[in-house]
Amino acid sequence: MKPHLFFATLAAGGGHVATARALAQAVERHYPGRFTPIVSDYMSDLGFHAEDERHKALWRWMLAHPWSARWGQRLMDRLPTLTNRLHRRTLDAVAKAAAAHLGALRPALVVANHGWLAVALTRAQRRYGLRARVLTFATEPLDASALWAEREAERFVVPSSGALADLVRFGVPEARIDLIGYPVQDAFLHPPAQAQARRALGLGDRLTCLVSLGGEGVGREAQRVVETLATHPTAPQVVVVTGRNAALRERLEARGGVHVFGFVDTMAELVAAADVVVGKAGPASVMEALAVGRPLLLTAYAGLNEQKLVRFVKARGFGDFVPTPEALGRSLARYAQPAVRERVFTESRRLGFDAMTRHLAHYLAAAATQGFPTRPVRERGLA
Repeated sequence: MKPHLFFATLAAGGGHVATARALAQAVERHYPGRFTPIVSDYMSDLGFHAEDERHKALWRWMLAHPWSARWGQRLMDRLPTLTNRLHRRTLDAVAKAAAAHLGALRPALVVANHGWLAVALTRAQRRYGLRARVLTFATEPLDASALWAEREAERFVVPSSGALADLVRFGVPEARIDLIGYPVQDAFLHPPAQAQARRALGLGDRLTCLVSLGGEGVGREAQRVVETLATHPTAPQVVVVTGRNAALRERLEARGGVHVFGFVDTMAELVAAADVVVGKAGPASVMEALAVGRPLLLTAYAGLNEQKLVRFVKARGFGDFVPTPEALGRSLARYAQPAVRERVFTESRRLGFDAMTRHLAHYLAAAATQGFPTRPVRERGLA
């Protein structure tokens, strides 16, 4: 029987599921047929449906009220030890159930990519006898909050030196943290050509703006964003992905003049078809757009990790922060220029998503078959 690689995630925020899938795909791509990867929305799959839905409902509310995400993180970061103790207590039942489930499955490696699961699975090892190796992949690209600060966790992988420094600051031993990079799903690493993507989606061959509102379709003043783009002097073709927000989709379809999609599994094709991507600074969305080489006009951010992404995008010339219609209009005029977009495409190649994803696949395969490295790994990561 092929060894199992078990990716435990929570579908609260697209970045957790996206990175779990990217890691699973990377192992399959570089080690075809060697492992059986399993991606699990773990609290739900363990049967903690009420707790899982409360968590996801809270995240949706925080997306609609970004101040709550920022102040919540500030509070956790000021009190990391208390935060960790509370999480250990509240997740004890999950830890016990996970120990029983994974003890029966006997995976070669468990990869947790949510802070709650890092706590629960470490507790499963320490208190309930889970014998499987547990790796925590911290999904925040440029930093790490106290949500991840489980000091007893067996091993961490982080995408950047900033995330490594934050975990050390919160008390995680540096020797148990490996710096490798940020993974991106295959579809974004190997997207179709722009003309091909446009034909497949039934879009015209002209300046195209993709408005991405995430899986939940939450975006502050989304209709104003669409109106600004649709009436811009550059006359772009506007494509909007509303996610699960059926009411917003109906309003935009009634408006006319824009291409509207609901929840889709073809985001890579949509990003490839676009010239410019407009939306919230969600970590996975930003990294995926850059992997395809598209500039980003970021209309809003929720958590402090997303604020750092906004600064990163601006500092590297990959796009701009456009919190008002006026700012959006000015930035679109700039990124409508082919030469500016070509520079973004060229510079984004230097981030090396393909190499980072490949190195992560090799790391996971080695961890599953040989154990974790004896010395901490220090690669360039996301820089």
